[in-house]
Amino acid sequence: MWERLRTWGSRVWCWARMRRLDQDFAEELESHTTMLIEENLHRGMTPEEARRQALLRLGGTARLRESYREQRGLPRLDQVAQDLRYATRMFRKSPGFTLFAGAALALGIAATTAVFSIANAVLLRPLPYRDPSRLVMVWQDDTPYGFPRNNGSPWAFQQWKQSNHVFDDMAALTHDSLNLTGHGNPEYLHTDTVTPNFFSVLGVNAAVGRTFTADDGRPGAPLALVMGYGLWVRRFGADPQLIGQDLLLNGAKYTVVGVMPRGFQFLDPAVDLWVPAQWTPEFIESRKTDHFLTMVARMRSGISVPLASAEMAVLGKQLATGDVSDLTAVVVPLREQLAGDTKPALLVLLGAVAFVLLIACANLANLLLARGSARQREMAVRLALGASRKRIVQQMLAESLLLACVAGVVGLGLAARVTRFLGGMIPPGMAVDGQPGVNGTLLAFTAAVSIATGVLFGILPAMRSSQVELVGSLKQGGGKAGVGAGGQRLRHVLVVSEVALAMVLLAGAALMIRSFEKLYRQDPGFRAEHVLTLQTSLPRPKYQDMARRSEFYREVLQRVESLPRVISAGYTTYLPLADEGGGSVVTVENHPQDPDHMLVANVRVVSTDYFRAIGMTLRQGRLLDRKDGPDSPKVAVINESMARTYWQAENPVGQRFRRGLLQSKTPWVTVVGIVGDMRQGGMNVPVRPEAYFPFEQADFFAPDSLAVRTAGDPTVLTEEVRQQIWAVDKEEPVAAVMPLQQMVEDSVSPARLQASLLGGFAAMALLLASLGIYAVLSFAVTQRTQEIGVRLALGARPADVLRMVVAHGLRLFLLGLAIGVAAALALSRLLAHLLFGVSAGDPLSYVSVTLLLAAVTLLACYVPARRAMRLEPMAALRYE
Repeated sequence: MWERLRTWGSRVWCWARMRRLDQDFAEELESHTTMLIEENLHRGMTPEEARRQALLRLGGTARLRESYREQRGLPRLDQVAQDLRYATRMFRKSPGFTLFAGAALALGIAATTAVFSIANAVLLRPLPYRDPSRLVMVWQDDTPYGFPRNNGSPWAFQQWKQSNHVFDDMAALTHDSLNLTGHGNPEYLHTDTVTPNFFSVLGVNAAVGRTFTADDGRPGAPLALVMGYGLWVRRFGADPQLIGQDLLLNGAKYTVVGVMPRGFQFLDPAVDLWVPAQWTPEFIESRKTDHFLTMVARMRSGISVPLASAEMAVLGKQLATGDVSDLTAVVVPLREQLAGDTKPALLVLLGAVAFVLLIACANLANLLLARGSARQREMAVRLALGASRKRIVQQMLAESLLLACVAGVVGLGLAARVTRFLGGMIPPGMAVDGQPGVNGTLLAFTAAVSIATGVLFGILPAMRSSQVELVGSLKQGGGKAGVGAGGQRLRHVLVVSEVALAMVLLAGAALMIRSFEKLYRQDPGFRAEHVLTLQTSLPRPKYQDMARRSEFYREVLQRVESLPRVISAGYTTYLPLADEGGGSVVTVENHPQDPDHMLVANVRVVSTDYFRAIGMTLRQGRLLDRKDGPDSPKVAVINESMARTYWQAENPVGQRFRRGLLQSKTPWVTVVGIVGDMRQGGMNVPVRPEAYFPFEQADFFAPDSLAVRTAGDPTVLTEEVRQQIWAVDKEEPVAAVMPLQQMVEDSVSPARLQASLLGGFAAMALLLASLGIYAVLSFAVTQRTQEIGVRLALGARPADVLRMVVAHGLRLFLLGLAIGVAAALALSRLLAHLLFGVSAGDPLSYVSVTLLLAAVTLLACYVPARRAMRLEPMAALRYE
């Protein structure tokens, strides 16, 4: 073993100094040659004969140099270097082929690498928490009420935390907001109220200071906060002396105890700070049926998600009480929760780019087969001179790999730019390290894809090139002999595969585009044009009194509506598309109540002009008006879904319902009007039953979102609206300012991006498939030039030649189309959950892409067919 290592070490050392050693050997060889020449001259030979005899005696200097390099260096590496140099020269001689092949492959590799970078960030990259595979989200299963993953109540959290046997620990949080005052302009801060063990469950420590302790969550303890890194830098200049100082939030003093590391977030990247929950036993009992907590747990070592789910299901049945019928929990891995609907979309896109890359490989294999036909004489000469078939395959693969690696470098550069565009696919809760960029994983993936594609599209042409028939190729020159029947069948198989793969991609893209069109063109239930939206969260205890809150809303609305170019303005608890929740159990008067199927409706508290501000449509009855004050009878406006679901064939106007169960003390509310359904959770989220209450009669929710309808561009009024709010309360921050139309665009942007990407990949596939058909037919015309000349000389008409060539191409197309349609119908099921308003077997989509593919195929067939029908018979007969 040591002798072998010493030998290899010597070879590596010699290979590193090979240029110097070659020079020394050449000098030594020249010295021997000179000595032999002089000896021959002394024997009376002429100078020419003396040199010839000397070289014959040495046995050939080239062979000696080759033998020397094999003994002293690394011959395999030298062969590879030689093949790469030769491949470079060959590509320089064919710049058109090199440019086209490299561009097609670079685009395929770039698309694959870009989509992989996003998939890596979403599906593979470790989450920035300690042992993240053990972190799970815990939801309450309220499927009968339309919430399969519902938030839990403090009481449910306490019961689960104390009684489970599968979690090391559980934490809970609720999204809230706090208004910062006393440090410049007031600022609206997104806040999470968390149990004190929240950070320890995640396994993340503070970058500066500390996180919460159990004492911070004790009722009556001094108020503390942990600040996000972004707020610390933006508002306080990353001042380390901030730790221990007090901040005024909603009029109360909170002590800053820590700052989290850069990039830390959980679920919501907009959260600015965290405060500890200080729950009393009375609070937990009073909120027994209120679902507002988001829960995260750390599973015990060795516990799987299915086992944890089964345990929590059994525990939920055991904890059921008279007023809480079921506490069944749903356990979801944290990565699955964060990825959401992005995972299936990414898998579809990965499949699409894989198809594009396969089509590019098939296309290049076809081109290399045709190119190999023109190089048959070269290969025959190499074989005749003693080269092995293995050596021929090695040389051809070196060319393919060189082309693939260069395309990979170009593709990586393109992917780095495209990734910025695709970054919008990363769910907000996962973008913890910024947008993905070029890293070791991406480099390794690109290198692997480049090598794999180089072998994939190069192996078949290389094998065919090594199987040439020597005598025929040397006689004919290989120009018109082609690559035989086997080569033709191989090219036909490749073209059929390209057409089939292109059909699958085109069908998928058509379905996604049709789905996006239906999603975007559906009626959202409101008119988003010229509407400005913003948030004003009223802090408590300053606005604890309902009368004071109502006064704030009335004065702000009066001031804003008095502005020029403002048509109307209205407050609401949830803007359209912002939140599908905010539900409450309702009881309809004189209707039987089923304990197992309680009625749950979304509840919205609004001002009277809110419906007009966002452009909702009144279907029946009346809207809310200023007469619906605190002392007037309790009224509400409901949407069509609530009217249809809860009253069915009855007329709801004039009927009564109440929030809560039949035995609850909440007042009865009279329905005074019905409005059209409006999308709340998103453009693709089904509409739920919904009720709208006037803000002066509803003290259970405080509106915090303002919608302002204007006569023109709403953004130009932003500062004027802000000043009117500050005129009412100078400490009230104004946040989340944006046009309502932007919310609509954001809601459909994932579907738009997916449809655009699939459409782009399908267009690439269509182009490559059409070029593949064109290349095969063009090559066939070239190979059959003499046959076509004979046909024309014997009386065939140009139209017959046209028909013959086009029929050849259409046979390949129809076979590929049949395979592609069958594969598309089978694979379209994977798209079903991504589609909106379109079935996976939508006939219009399949017919349209079939016609498109047929038209492009006919064009690809016509160009070489037209060239064939214009051949002159005598020129064709003389063609070599």
